[in-house]
Amino acid sequence: MPSSTIIIAATLLLTTPLLMGARAESHQVTFTNNCGSGTPLFLYQGDGNPQGATTIQGELNGGIAWLGDQGNCQSSGVNCGAVEFTLKNNGFSQADFTLEAGPGLGNHQYTYPMSFNFINGCSNGASCNEANCPGAFTDPTNGQLYQCSANNCGIHIQFC
Repeated sequence: MPSSTIIIAATLLLTTPLLMGARAESHQVTFTNNCGSGTPLFLYQGDGNPQGATTIQGELNGGIAWLGDQGNCQSSGVNCGAVEFTLKNNGFSQADFTLEAGPGLGNHQYTYPMSFNFINGCSNGASCNEANCPGAFTDPTNGQLYQCSANNCGIHIQFC
């Protein structure tokens, strides 16, 4: 084998893992619960099991977080307020508050203060500290989306 072929093959063997690692996508979800009771949980598309803080490998689409075991809160934040989010590379990650209470919308309503901020590349976010929760979605057509364009960004959600 000519020496230039050996050098090229060795270079490919050494750099391939680095290139693969650079493309790996992961997103961290963390919580703080200052309410004195309840368990912070979230679901997302492709995984219907409520879970606590974790890191997801790949895109995290259609996430919804709420405070479980709190008053009348049910799965997906039914009967309570919730934070909805999507975390992905190559585009915008986004998050919002949902207080969509109409028929077929999850009966989300203000029950406790909520806030979120993006982590690992962005630090912007929002707070919902009152029943009318400025910027919250009250139906699918209104409300404010908060965005982050950093790859591998995560979200930190706080209740109370």
